[in-house]
Amino acid sequence: MATSTGEATVSGEDPAGCPQMYVAIYNIGKKKNIGSIVRSCVAFGVSKIFVVSRKKNEVSFFGHMGTYKYITVAYFSSMKELKTHLLQNNILLYGCEITDSAIPVTRHPFVNKDTAFLFGNEGTGINDETLSYCDKIIYIPQYGNGTCSLNVSVSCAIILHHFAVWANYPEVGISGKKFVLNKCVSKLEQYLNPSDDLLRKINEKRKERAAAKEASPDLADLHLAYPSVDRFPG
Repeated sequence: MATSTGEATVSGEDPAGCPQMYVAIYNIGKKKNIGSIVRSCVAFGVSKIFVVSRKKNEVSFFGHMGTYKYITVAYFSSMKELKTHLLQNNILLYGCEITDSAIPVTRHPFVNKDTAFLFGNEGTGINDETLSYCDKIIYIPQYGNGTCSLNVSVSCAIILHHFAVWANYPEVGISGKKFVLNKCVSKLEQYLNPSDDLLRKINEKRKERAAAKEASPDLADLHLAYPSVDRFPG
């Protein structure tokens, strides 16, 4: 798993007592859809985005409208790797797909646990093998018969809104005709005054590098010689 963030991070902590929400995107093809999903994730309080089967340099967040800096993105090589991570962190996985056995999101079929919502390709959706990793499958009911499905970024926004309302996330304040933005903390400020969460992430990175060096010293030394530009010193 690899992790990256934008140029700044939101200050403050997640609402206490509320189950956390995550989004997993798998095989989404259009970069504008990915950017729109990022924007919806930030608007509805998603804690992190999981990108599956694509490396960081293979993903474009076109259309995020400046929201990328407010969220963390983690990259996984496969659904199996993602599922392992979710199980280790006690996070449920809900597949968002139209199937005969899917549960309508309007019933709010959620439980009081951290939950990740999986969204698939715009045309082919989520295949059966991938759906087998999911704890539940949900869908958005339609009331007009002029289209066979919604755009994936629209579906994402609707489902995230349902979960945020159900989980009783605190609503953001309004100023004028817009919502109030949280203050962002620059990377330099984060490094000089790291939060507990950031310190935990740095320690995790150190452990990963130590494990990689023990497994393959030559490759680990090469990684340290050419570190990622968005990685904090550790």
